Amino acid sequence: MTHRLFAAALGAALLTVATSHAAAQSLADRVSSGGDGPVQFSFSVRPGVCGNGRSFVSIGSNTYIGSYNMSDGAVRESCEAGLARVIVSRAGPMITSIETYVGSPTSTANAPTGPAARDLGRVSSREAAAYLLSLASKLEGRPARDAIMPAVLADSADVWQPLLAIARDPARPRETRTQALSWLGRAANDLGAAPSGQVATALVALAGDENAERTIRERAMSTLSSLPRGEGIPALIQMVSSGSDIWLGTKAMSTIASSGDPRAREFLRTIADRANINEDIRLTAIRGIGRSYATSQDAAFLRQLYSKYPSPAIKESVINSVADAGGRENMQFIMNVAGNAAEPIEIRRKALGAASRAEAPISEFVGLYAKADRPMKEELIAIFGRRTETAATDKLISIAKTDEDTMLRRRAISRLSQSKDPRAAATLKEIIVP
Repeated sequence: MTHRLFAAALGAALLTVATSHAAAQSLADRVSSGGDGPVQFSFSVRPGVCGNGRSFVSIGSNTYIGSYNMSDGAVRESCEAGLARVIVSRAGPMITSIETYVGSPTSTANAPTGPAARDLGRVSSREAAAYLLSLASKLEGRPARDAIMPAVLADSADVWQPLLAIARDPARPRETRTQALSWLGRAANDLGAAPSGQVATALVALAGDENAERTIRERAMSTLSSLPRGEGIPALIQMVSSGSDIWLGTKAMSTIASSGDPRAREFLRTIADRANINEDIRLTAIRGIGRSYATSQDAAFLRQLYSKYPSPAIKESVINSVADAGGRENMQFIMNVAGNAAEPIEIRRKALGAASRAEAPISEFVGLYAKADRPMKEELIAIFGRRTETAATDKLISIAKTDEDTMLRRRAISRLSQSKDPRAAATLKEIIVP
């Protein structure tokens, strides 16, 4: 009996020593020991993170990374808020790939395949994040980039300062640095994993660093615009307003132009009509006003802006923005420009092309033909040839038969020869064989 108790006590002691030894090893040591092949470990993820365990990870309600089945515009796969599972594949001392899954595979047929991974079990989320970010800070190529996402997903891990350090490091590959900036924005926005105010301050400094690569500076501005509650918008506005760096101001304006923030929209209108502003910045503002957030008031603002600035580039930009907005009033404005003989012919052609792309009613083009000069008539004939309405073919037939200008008649005949309308073939036969 005494011998059995001694053996049991000895076994327990040895187990304790082994466990203590494993605990004393860093995650990096545990991954690197044991030779080649895949090694996996698991850890808790932040609230709002889920996945199907095999092909996608979801963050919040709108961000999906990977592949997933959709129906009626919505993801139709279950999303399990389980542990993150990271698989690190190695060839000798070299890490060749890093894969991340969240949740348990819902189908073994679609589960990740390959050699069975040596499983280290569940580890501390903070230790996992620190290890993964250390890989991102020293590896090359895709493994460095792929180490960033699981680090950001790790629950309670402080990741924003290491991400910023990677983004600032000129020795890191550009793709790794831009990936760090993108995830920095998600950490502040979707995951609540970074203090957005401090992140904004750091991004402003990076965007304004003339010694940094311009690609990195642009990504810093893009990340600024995505911060929650629009915290980066005032900084972007200041970059434009200061006027000290034309390149920075122009890029900041491009970033602002993609934002739906009310402060950004108001600033775009202010800049578009500000005296003595750099023309490239004014053009960017005009284009931004006419994008997806445009309102009828924005279109009215652009229409009144048209006659204030004689620059052909500004006029063309206004025309395109108004055309993109659509609507009867905007189409009438563009057609009036197209029909105004006082406008340069290139501007009139641009207006006609914009109206055609915006699918203005064919009656507008037919009505314009009678008062148009020859260059514009040539453009209109091309439009009639592209349109499928009966009125368009009727107008081509009329031109081919009765127009006094022989060259215009030939153009109409050429367009009719490409038409599938039976009346076109009959007209051609009638013209050729009177």
